[in-house]
Amino acid sequence: MADLNNLSAIDFEDLCLDIAREEFGVRFSSFGPGPDGGIDGRHSKGNGFIILQCKHYANSKFQDLLNSAKKEIEKLKALNITRYVFFTSCSLTPLRSNQLYEIFKPYMKSPNDVWGKEDIGAAIRRYPKIESSHVKLWLSGASVLKRVLQSGLEEFTKVTEHEIREEVKVYVKNPSFDEAVAKLEGEKVLIVSGFPGVGKTTLAKMVLYKYLHDGWRFYEIRTLREGFVNIDDGTPTIFFFDDFLGRIELDRQSLLNQDSALAKFVKRVRDSKNSRFVLTTRAHIFEEARTISDYVDNPRFQLSKYLLDVGLYTRRVKAHILFNHLAVSGFSKLHFAALLREDWLIKIVDHKNYNPRVIASVSSDCIESVSPENYASYIFQALQKPELIWKKPFEALNLASKNLLTALFFGNEYSQDIEDLRDVYQYFHRAIASYYGQSVNPNDFENSLRLLESGFLSISGKNTSFVNPSLKDFLKLYFTNKEFINVLPLGVKRVDVAKAVWSYGKAIFSGNKNYLTDFANKFIEFSSKIEVTSVNKTEIINGTVYLYRDDLTLPNRIELLIEWWVNSRNEQYLAKATALLSSDFPACRMWSEARDLPALHMMVMENLDDKNKYKSNIKKLVEERLYKVISEGIPLDDLSCVYKNIECYFHNPILDELKRALDCDISNRINNTDDEIRYLGTERELTEHLEILEQISNVSGHDICKAKEVINEKISNLDESSYESQTSSYTSRRLREKEDFKDNDVISLFSKLVID
Repeated sequence: MADLNNLSAIDFEDLCLDIAREEFGVRFSSFGPGPDGGIDGRHSKGNGFIILQCKHYANSKFQDLLNSAKKEIEKLKALNITRYVFFTSCSLTPLRSNQLYEIFKPYMKSPNDVWGKEDIGAAIRRYPKIESSHVKLWLSGASVLKRVLQSGLEEFTKVTEHEIREEVKVYVKNPSFDEAVAKLEGEKVLIVSGFPGVGKTTLAKMVLYKYLHDGWRFYEIRTLREGFVNIDDGTPTIFFFDDFLGRIELDRQSLLNQDSALAKFVKRVRDSKNSRFVLTTRAHIFEEARTISDYVDNPRFQLSKYLLDVGLYTRRVKAHILFNHLAVSGFSKLHFAALLREDWLIKIVDHKNYNPRVIASVSSDCIESVSPENYASYIFQALQKPELIWKKPFEALNLASKNLLTALFFGNEYSQDIEDLRDVYQYFHRAIASYYGQSVNPNDFENSLRLLESGFLSISGKNTSFVNPSLKDFLKLYFTNKEFINVLPLGVKRVDVAKAVWSYGKAIFSGNKNYLTDFANKFIEFSSKIEVTSVNKTEIINGTVYLYRDDLTLPNRIELLIEWWVNSRNEQYLAKATALLSSDFPACRMWSEARDLPALHMMVMENLDDKNKYKSNIKKLVEERLYKVISEGIPLDDLSCVYKNIECYFHNPILDELKRALDCDISNRINNTDDEIRYLGTERELTEHLEILEQISNVSGHDICKAKEVINEKISNLDESSYESQTSSYTSRRLREKEDFKDNDVISLFSKLVID
């Protein structure tokens, strides 16, 4: 039997309306909840009405329900009723049902117009599409919960069955859910985008729950290589990549390192009948990514066509989100009554900073500390200043734990496994503790990790992340102490961490040139060992060796050195840049530098004047390195981007020389199309190869007619069997009739918390 306990009063009314529409074959209008004059649904019939009344008394005594029913009879006398139907989530015996019927007998056709928990369960079984459209019904089932808990979806947050049930209780379904499933089925890829805290991950998880309910395998990935390793055309699998472009701001380096891999994995998913891919990102991060990545903004790749922007909640949905959270909270009716005074509810629901994450916090984290008379203003202030949620608990932490959060804040967005974090932490912790005269304990990392795991950190296997992005939002606002910021360069080891610290400090000190100069000089010691960390790292997964980015490329490191020189005029930075360019660092995979070297060349030309003794040498070394990268071969996917960058950042005579070298490589690739497409076996792969060549032709002017003939001939010779793509069993639920949710409706809704 369906578990009705997970439904709020509003959810229960929606369910009963759906059942009545199916059972009686007529359309019922729904009404604003709360003191409703005895009406939750109405159907016009001749000179009268069929009236529905819903009482959600699943965990109440029958006597309480009986007393409430007796109050309803007085309201009915003023209504022109042809039939009255009473729904309750309370379990009814024949005797109890008859007692209710006797109360409403003048307005009912028969005792069958009294619907109890058992009757509702039977109707749900008769009309399966009702259950499929009510997420809370099917997700509360034991078999689905077991599948969710065994899938790995909740493993990275250590969520229990109880916590999933609690999460489901406060969930408010809105049209975004139906849109998301439809887009995912149509495109096989879904990117859920929106502002921080609007419910991106919640929506994505509900979509994932739905696929788990339908028997799909789940796989959460933190790197695209995990996706490639685990995709299986024979097993229906849905992949999930949360905050794939960065958790608080665009992780530019990670994007540039993996954007071509992202394109390839999306293509791989779309080629598979049994794969789906769900990603989440913040709206402003996605827009910034489009400006710097050819793959994100490429018309051929069209990543934006998979995008679903969420967070534009109607007034009704916002009110229901707040209602559901309060309904399951531990607050008293006195707290709820305070919300109904003056115009607090309206100010909260209509607040420009309304955010489900803040609502979740203010309805669960402060039960003992906020008195009823202050509760409404507390919620309003939390919306005014969301950082209030984290400030007090953060300041209560010891220094070692604060330093661990600092290390995670400035650490690499996609490499925060526990050992990487430990390494970053050790350096930060020693530097900060030493500066403030604090002792360091060998067990500080383990102790801090254990302390923070419950409320600040989420640990999944080897990966560590903030429990939710709002904590990182808070830290970004909190880390403003200039003395503290100046200590951080003394505690960095990795180049990507150094860059993060520099970018953050530069924003803090931007208004004072002397402060900025002093801050830039703080990196002198680190710059002497800037080449210590490797660019790439290898990992063996299931016997296969994978090579992936670990730290910044050489051009990025040189850019950082030049930027420090620009702000400090300390020639040690330019000397180090020259030495690094003259070395054989890194030893492999230089082709990945092709995109960055042209911009580095322009940076040298614009920031170092001709009198600078380092300029000509650095300029020459950058040019020689780019020639070498081109001669070693650049991946076809990158050729058009590199060609455009060379035209953008170089001027004659070096421009013509570089273009000739690149033109030679492009000609060879076009003339040897047979070899280039040898291992491509599907029409989609061949078509995309042709699209890449067309893109290269557009920027370079190369003739690809013969290559096009070769590709089209292979396409025509393909003998591929078609398949019907596996679709979800989702049944789209019709949208409710549009309602004008007025101030009185908001107040009516929340009065239920005081009256019932």
